[in-house]
Amino acid sequence: MLNSKQTLSAFENILLITEQMLEASKKGDELQMHALEESFGEQIASIKSAGGFVKLTGDLRYKKVQLLQQILHNDRAIRDLTDPWLKELSAFLNNPDNQTFIETSRFKNN
Repeated sequence: MLNSKQTLSAFENILLITEQMLEASKKGDELQMHALEESFGEQIASIKSAGGFVKLTGDLRYKKVQLLQQILHNDRAIRDLTDPWLKELSAFLNNPDNQTFIETSRFKNN
């Protein structure tokens, strides 16, 4: 199991990788994205092989939560760049003007 220092280091490494992935996705560099995805997978595998994390408390827990929030923010930004159709689909489905179209289309297919 990773100790508290190793745990924070692992999250910092993941954050660094997601920051690099975000930059690569902004540039449209698919080769770099693929390499970084492999690095990300390797980081996760090393955490799993270590048996996970020790439970953090206090300031260390707060730091971990901050790192996680930044990682999730980067993940969302990467997805918005690499999968823009998901954002468009969500906007379409959540638009009240499209509800009638969606409902009538659903029944026409049955």
